[in-house]
Amino acid sequence: MMNDQQDMNKRIFLFFLIVAVLLIGFSVIQSYIFPSNQKQEIKQTQKIEKKEETPKESKTAPSSNEQQKNKIGYSGGTYNLLLGSRRISSDNLKDLIKIDTSYGHIYISKVGARIVSIYVKRYNFDVIGEFSKNNRLFPGEIITTNPETTALLNFSKYNVRKENNHYIFYLKKGNIEVEKEFIINKDLTIDLKVKTEGLNNVGLSIINGVSIKSSGRFGHSGAIIKTDKELIKLDKDIQTEQIIRGNILWAGEENKYFIQLLANKNSFPAVHIIPLGGEHTVVLSEISNNLEGFFFGGPKLYSLLGNIEEKYQKEWGKQLSLKETVDFGIFGILGKPLFIVMHFIYNFVHNWGLTIIILTVLLRILLFPLNHKSLKAMKKMSDLAPEIKKLQKKYKDNPQKLQEEMMKLYAEHGANPMSGCLPIVIQIPIFIALYNVLMVTVELKNVPFLWIPDLSDKDPFYILPILMGLSMIAQQWITPSSDKNQKMIMYIMAGVFTFMFMNFPAGLVLYWLTNNILGILQSFIINKQLGRHDKK
Repeated sequence: MMNDQQDMNKRIFLFFLIVAVLLIGFSVIQSYIFPSNQKQEIKQTQKIEKKEETPKESKTAPSSNEQQKNKIGYSGGTYNLLLGSRRISSDNLKDLIKIDTSYGHIYISKVGARIVSIYVKRYNFDVIGEFSKNNRLFPGEIITTNPETTALLNFSKYNVRKENNHYIFYLKKGNIEVEKEFIINKDLTIDLKVKTEGLNNVGLSIINGVSIKSSGRFGHSGAIIKTDKELIKLDKDIQTEQIIRGNILWAGEENKYFIQLLANKNSFPAVHIIPLGGEHTVVLSEISNNLEGFFFGGPKLYSLLGNIEEKYQKEWGKQLSLKETVDFGIFGILGKPLFIVMHFIYNFVHNWGLTIIILTVLLRILLFPLNHKSLKAMKKMSDLAPEIKKLQKKYKDNPQKLQEEMMKLYAEHGANPMSGCLPIVIQIPIFIALYNVLMVTVELKNVPFLWIPDLSDKDPFYILPILMGLSMIAQQWITPSSDKNQKMIMYIMAGVFTFMFMNFPAGLVLYWLTNNILGILQSFIINKQLGRHDKK
């Protein structure tokens, strides 16, 4: 019959096996479970109305026969996006106004007075994606319920004049007049003022955003809408048109790192989210003859979004809740405060790698009492090993009596066989929360540290995972244990964890490595202290 100590080893091995499976499968769990929760939340929102299904289309613009199907329902008629050859041939994207900024550059086309490029140098990324460029479908377009008027407004060349950081585009055709004023701000926002005349007999809408290329499986990609009551996210693979009515502060498109959004000082009465096939969507908002708002196309930097929130809270008296667009995942209750602490530390050290190390030290201090108690208990278990072997030999034919005597021995000396597992159990939610932070916050994207080019991606040389594995072996070697088999199990798990961590974000491996090194130091101190106590 298997004795109690062997059974304990089996349970410990099973525990770490479960931890390994949990960590390996976490990305799969999040990508399948969390999006489904989002979809369920969307279905429960009563303000969303479904229209008849919009047919699928290829990545390139649809043919003229398909154009008539890309219409959006409206009480005064339908909005026609006029997708196809006519739209593409209207603008070769060469007659552009280039605006150099502190973060990159912006291109606004004279044709249609549309934002056709926002390049962010730090991330080597254009927020206006290839789908927009291929189909000539851009934020800032005015779409009407009259196709010819829509073509006139978006396929005609505007006159342009510049006044400092103000770019004013003007169009006059017959009795129709349109003026778009773009004011380029240093915080990546673009103030947008639209004035129209002669368009009283048609319904008007404006494009808030067009699909942005996804950045991996994590985080949300698709339409995003902020009402005065809630933040609504729709996945990019929706099959039917969605209409959201109410007091809508802003709307747009996002992926996990970047966002396009257009906000209206006087709010939007309705937003249309249209699937265009190939997992692409476009977001339109109904407007009156005039619009005063701002467009933001850029990275979802937490501090930047917070500054924009404060700015418009003062100017408009509205809470736009832009920071909520940063999706910390299912462990957001831990991930968000963890990131805020990291951001606070970064403001002093200005190095994200050093920030992770300092955060690890702070967490280790916070969990010090638990770790200290656990290590002391493990040392006691190690000291009790000879007594346990005596009991196992004495009661080898009476498992029940053996169990009773071992529990009695543990109680007399304040020892706990599972004490070594508790600190690791506490670490798991912190680990997963930090994993989310590294995967969805753009702050750590393309951030180098020592030989690592990007803390949000794996170590290309696998140096950190190897060091982490060696630190686990060293930690187990110095940690007291009452059984050699248990140590062997931990050595095997060190190899398993090394293999697992090879494809984890380098920042996460840095955290675990630092945590192990601190654990080794703590074990060394405790062993030394208890050794002195035993001699006395």
